[in-house]
This record gives sequence, structure tokens and C-alpha cells, in this order.
Amino acid sequence: MNTDIDFMNIADGDKAFVEEFENFVNGRVSNTEKTGMAMTTMHRYLQQQAFKVCLGYIKALAYNYQKGRYDQRNEWASKLATEAYSHLIEADLIYDPDYTDLKNK
Repeated sequence: MNTDIDFMNIADGDKAFVEEFENFVNGRVSNTEKTGMAMTTMHRYLQQQAFKVCLGYIKALAYNYQKGRYDQRNEWASKLATEAYSHLIEADLIYDPDYTDLKNK
């Protein structure tokens, strides 16, 4: 587990979502691409909020990759997240000097 994130220190509703989403992707999802596409039918404000959750996940995977916190089971996702997050920073779409410093070490 990522020791930089205190999973027990998030709101109960957020924790319940993480647990439910984990259960969903662990056997109940039938098509990840179609499910992602279906999420674009949500209210536009909710799309914005959902994307913030996705971006938080990408950021955490990118940090973990830079710190060597991955293995063969999640290497592809971690490496892809690193590429995406790095590009967003380089394009000045995200400001994250901590990540830039970590990447340059």
C-alpha cells in the first residue's frame, strides 16, 4: 500500500466508494472501455468531478512509479500514468513541483 496516503484518514463516503469500486473492477465490470464511455453520459458537472477522481488516481500511480512502488501486476498502469501525468505537467495543465523534483532525482 502507498504509505504516503492514509487510507483511514479519508471521509467514510470516499472510503466506501474506493471499496465498492475495487469490488466492481474485481469481477463485476464486463467492458472497461464501454463503462468509461458510458460515464460521459453523466451530468457535465459530475463528469468534471469524476475526472478529478481519475486524475487523483493517475497522480498517485505516477508518484508510486517514480518511487518504485509497483510490480509486474500494475507496471503498465503505473508507467502509463507516469507518461500522462508528466505530459500534463510539461504542457502547463497541471502544476506539481513536488512531482517534477521527484522525477528529476
